[in-house]
Amino acid sequence: MKQQRIISLLAFTISVILLSNILNHTVSTSRFKESYPAVVCPPNTAGLATAISLTSQKTMARKTGTSSLTTSPVGFSRYALASQAAVIEAGSVTPIAWQVNTGVWAGSVPCSSPISSQWFIGATADITSKGSLNLVNSGLGRALVEITIFTEKSALNPEVISLKANSYQQIALPTLAPGAKTIAIHLLTRSGRVNGFVVDERGKGLRALGGDLVNSTGNPSTSIQIPAIPQQANKKTSTPHTLRILIPGDVDAHISAEIRSTDGTFSPVGIDGITVAHKKVVEIPMDITMASGVFALHISSDQPILASVFSKTVASGKSDFVWSTAADELSDFTLATTGLSPTLVFTGRSISVQLDLTYTNGSTKTVKISDQDIATFAAPANLRSVRFSAISAGTSGAALISSSSGYGYIPLNPGSKLTKSFVPSSNIRVLNP
Repeated sequence: MKQQRIISLLAFTISVILLSNILNHTVSTSRFKESYPAVVCPPNTAGLATAISLTSQKTMARKTGTSSLTTSPVGFSRYALASQAAVIEAGSVTPIAWQVNTGVWAGSVPCSSPISSQWFIGATADITSKGSLNLVNSGLGRALVEITIFTEKSALNPEVISLKANSYQQIALPTLAPGAKTIAIHLLTRSGRVNGFVVDERGKGLRALGGDLVNSTGNPSTSIQIPAIPQQANKKTSTPHTLRILIPGDVDAHISAEIRSTDGTFSPVGIDGITVAHKKVVEIPMDITMASGVFALHISSDQPILASVFSKTVASGKSDFVWSTAADELSDFTLATTGLSPTLVFTGRSISVQLDLTYTNGSTKTVKISDQDIATFAAPANLRSVRFSAISAGTSGAALISSSSGYGYIPLNPGSKLTKSFVPSSNIRVLNP
């Protein structure tokens, strides 16, 4: 009898434990919501005209600099921004912002969701600079961002900037590093929703020397791909190019480089196999002789590095320039191209990409790109959007855009990525313990 009571008590205890575990699992079940964060486009500063390519007139947007955070339909598939910066609910689509100083220069940048760390490898702060660093806080509270400037001599002490809620601030580049010829900028967001945009405009007296938007890149890497570097050539001259490199760590880097083009693949003289000093911006002239078109630059290093290529161009007889920056490995996303005719450039050992094209009249078409080392696709003027899918490993891409005012470049990186947020579940036991 005593033994039966012990067995019954043990069975009862096990049942209680199992039941409590089941109930506990039920109570703690969590739910998640997936969504694309809103993207932020660069502010329209004095002297510039900004147009943002979208895929639908019903896209919801709002401006910074107002007390209202209410979004409303833009009403256009190419949104002209008169002032401030735009915050756009574009979902899985990445809009392109096209900025022009009419008749002087042009540049482009993909609108993107707030990023905690941004690197800008480009621009100058010497006497020719008319450029600026534009910081946008699209959040509901004050934001703090740490700015570190690297020059051809050393890294400067970081500076912390406070931004008001739902606003932007313009900082002239010469005030950040007075007299510096070559600079790199690192933005590190300490709090808030911050995006940075760099305008590299240059002039000498009354003579314009061109300009461009410097696209930001992610954190330093030991392998970098710059997919699209424009090459203009005639019987006498070819496009002058300059490679800009930064090693932000504490050790010098030994690098190797490879150029990939329709003319073949080769290692550039003066770049491949050199050692680059750390914590200072280094520039290396690129003596490239090849036919007109486009080429890609692949760089490998034994230390994490950052790099971009500066190229002088001519548009409608006027001098201009463009910054080609590193691109991430291509992923599945949709790029809005309304009003633009970009040349899409892909690079990789074995390139395979599917382009799902949507035109302004609503028709669709699928194009498959397959090649070795480098491949291009000239988008027609009536293209509304292009989706990249079925992408081969190791492939990256960029877009070159031209107009009568100048050239623009964007890396083919998604502006906003699908994020998962926790949705708390209600529990009556909180009210009735």
